[in-house]
Amino acid sequence: MFLIIAAVALVGFLSSLVYLVEFARASRHDSLFTPTDAGGFRRARRVTGMYVRGRDEELTHH
Repeated sequence: MFLIIAAVALVGFLSSLVYLVEFARASRHDSLFTPTDAGGFRRARRVTGMYVRGRDEELTHH
């Protein structure tokens, strides 16, 4: 039982770490003056409360 709990906790920790690394890379290399091409860039803008651009939308404050 302990091994199952430890495995679930480890998977949760590793997935959150991967998400954090992706967010850090996306927010570091993002240029606010270009349209977002990758989902990581859009996610980083949403999380930080910055402007979000859809593929067919004007610049809107989210």
